[in-house]
Amino acid sequence: MQNKKNRLNIEKVIAESLKKQNKQRREFQLFGRLFYLNEPFIFPIDVAAVIDDIETIIPPHLFEEVDQIMVGDFDFLHDKAREGEYRDGAIYITNQIATEKDLVENIVHELSHSIESKFGHFIYGDMLLHSEFTGKRRRLKAILEAEGWELEHDFSDTEYDEEFDSFLYKDIGYIKLDAYISGLFVSPYAVTSLQEYWAVGFEDYFIGDREYVRKLSPQLFNKIEGVLYYDD
Repeated sequence: MQNKKNRLNIEKVIAESLKKQNKQRREFQLFGRLFYLNEPFIFPIDVAAVIDDIETIIPPHLFEEVDQIMVGDFDFLHDKAREGEYRDGAIYITNQIATEKDLVENIVHELSHSIESKFGHFIYGDMLLHSEFTGKRRRLKAILEAEGWELEHDFSDTEYDEEFDSFLYKDIGYIKLDAYISGLFVSPYAVTSLQEYWAVGFEDYFIGDREYVRKLSPQLFNKIEGVLYYDD
């Protein structure tokens, strides 16, 4: 009994030591890509555990367009009030991420945008995803009009528009919008543009409810599966 207790104490000490080392580290590897902390996270984040989670749920070939993951206090994220962004072969993440779950979600979300650069024609070229998205937008518009909302925005425009995003987030509010989009969109942010419809669905496919994505958005589900099993 005493030996078992001593062994558990030793394992606890080792685990705490490893966790402390990970907190002090700045450089990690994710599928062989540099995962670097320009500035440390403000909140306690176990980066090694996050990397383990991502390498478990995401096939490595989907990271082909990503050269590195950078964490820091980036002005361009502040300016857009965003937690992450994919640009020029890198995924940039704010160091103000609060939890490991948030970090996983942001990396997977931005990964989806990196995939657009390689598979954009496959994802959007046949217009099937476009048709599914705009059809849902039209139904949402009808719901909002029935609820008495005065709509000045173009619901047929599939590109991201900051004013439209603000209308959804601030005027309607995501709590109300969540009720309006039931049976249409996976989440309120998926409404904002065709690209975010893809990204939110991709994120939910891997770390949410995959079956729900399939039932709610079959064309989106098929595109994700097509990218996942793409054969040149």
